[in-house]
Amino acid sequence: MTTVTTPAGPALPELDGVTFRLFRSLDDIPGMAAANGRQRARLGVLEPIDVERMRNHYQHLEGSEATTDCLLAQVDGETIGYVRCEWHDLHGGERSLHSTVAVDPAHWGRGVTRALLAWSERRLREIERTLPAGPQSWLSTEVSGSDGEPMAAARDLGYEVARPWAEMLRPALDDPLPDDALPAGYDWLPLGRADSRAVWEMLDVTFARHWGEWSAGEDAYLEWVNDPGQDPTLWVAATDGTGIASIVLNVLNRQPDGSVRGELASVGTHPDHRRRGLARVCIGRSLRVLRGRGATSAWLGVDMLNEDQALTLYESCGFDVVTRGFSLRKPFDREAA
Repeated sequence: MTTVTTPAGPALPELDGVTFRLFRSLDDIPGMAAANGRQRARLGVLEPIDVERMRNHYQHLEGSEATTDCLLAQVDGETIGYVRCEWHDLHGGERSLHSTVAVDPAHWGRGVTRALLAWSERRLREIERTLPAGPQSWLSTEVSGSDGEPMAAARDLGYEVARPWAEMLRPALDDPLPDDALPAGYDWLPLGRADSRAVWEMLDVTFARHWGEWSAGEDAYLEWVNDPGQDPTLWVAATDGTGIASIVLNVLNRQPDGSVRGELASVGTHPDHRRRGLARVCIGRSLRVLRGRGATSAWLGVDMLNEDQALTLYESCGFDVVTRGFSLRKPFDREAA
């Protein structure tokens, strides 16, 4: 078989019965979303895949160019998996060279996941050579669950667990719900789309010290503000009169059975207002808002090692861990690149 080289990128993988090609256009998104959705279903992932939200994401990528940094795997013209690589300089001074990979479990066992991840790693090495030298760079990826092909492929390529995370579910929104009475000195703050920039900037400050966070630029903001899943009427925020003190960005997820599940997509309290119970109160308010909009359950994601004891907070609000995942890393050796 002849080796194929992209105009900007490494040689494409070679596997019997599988064709690899670069991302061409947004018309590729439905097939990619379908493959990703089947992998998530196999692994029990709560976060749904939405074609329009994914399309919006690919229109506003940062640290990535889809037509050179995203590779599709296909069988008989059907997309069965893909990988996309991106890079970001993190708040902590390190650089992340990240691969997002998904493969339909019906095609596990053929080496597709490993081939995609290995290609992405080679592409990231090319990209890193064009960037200014800086502190430690890491090759990274994420997997859900501790078994299955995604973890095996990453392990085989030398990635090791760097950080555990989880998805947590509150299976019902029946009473009793957490208290939603604000402490003295705070009031509820109605928000709308006109407040999007202020919300974005508050969240950037709030999450700046969290593990793995990077300072998102204008493209990331445009993705967020144009996300079809965003509905400011679902947002819950508290203020002391000077700005946003604590906030929960809520989203409604339509389930395959027609039910609605609420998503607490971002839960954050400004550093100047922590240790006052605001996050818990905002969560309590959020669960009531979501219930009022038809949700019968709710979920959120958590960094298991969050320094602010987020796991304990969420457990106290009725959420239980249902899906575990891991951020994996291996050090990038610039001399070997």
